[in-house]
Amino acid sequence: MPEYDHREQPTLGHTKGLITLEGRKDIAEASADMAEQAARELLILSPSLEPALYDREPFPRAVRRLALARANLPVRVLVLDPRAASQTGHRLIELARRLTSRIAIQRLDEDDQARPDAFLVADGRGYIHRRLAANMEAVASFNDPLEARRLRGEFERLWERSRVDSELRRLFI
Repeated sequence: MPEYDHREQPTLGHTKGLITLEGRKDIAEASADMAEQAARELLILSPSLEPALYDREPFPRAVRRLALARANLPVRVLVLDPRAASQTGHRLIELARRLTSRIAIQRLDEDDQARPDAFLVADGRGYIHRRLAANMEAVASFNDPLEARRLRGEFERLWERSRVDSELRRLFI
């Protein structure tokens, strides 16, 4: 599998094949590139909204653009524990606080807390998947609707069981 090269930016929905992402920099760049190209929906499953991946520009700017361009929750995020991110002023949490009908962040259900992976799905076409969320190694595809739909289905199942965390609820008041 080729490694990620930010300069050869893959195109969401067109560039086929798996890309190896090794380290925070690769994952952060691929996540930002995918989010910038998303036109309909962005789904994120993350243990703690890792700041090195999701709290550095251009990622928050891409999320904001998508959220303002689409109605009906185009950005949804599931986290294991939002406390650390909410206490440090994470940009996605701040955006969700301001754009409540466009961005939703919820906590995984107690029964799903042991989940080992993390992923991002864009427009049901592209995805970035870390089989072990604690490791900064991932695979990405900018055009694999079959796997993206599978991950989206998994996200929907988890979303139905999730809830707004009291830590996040305080931020929205």
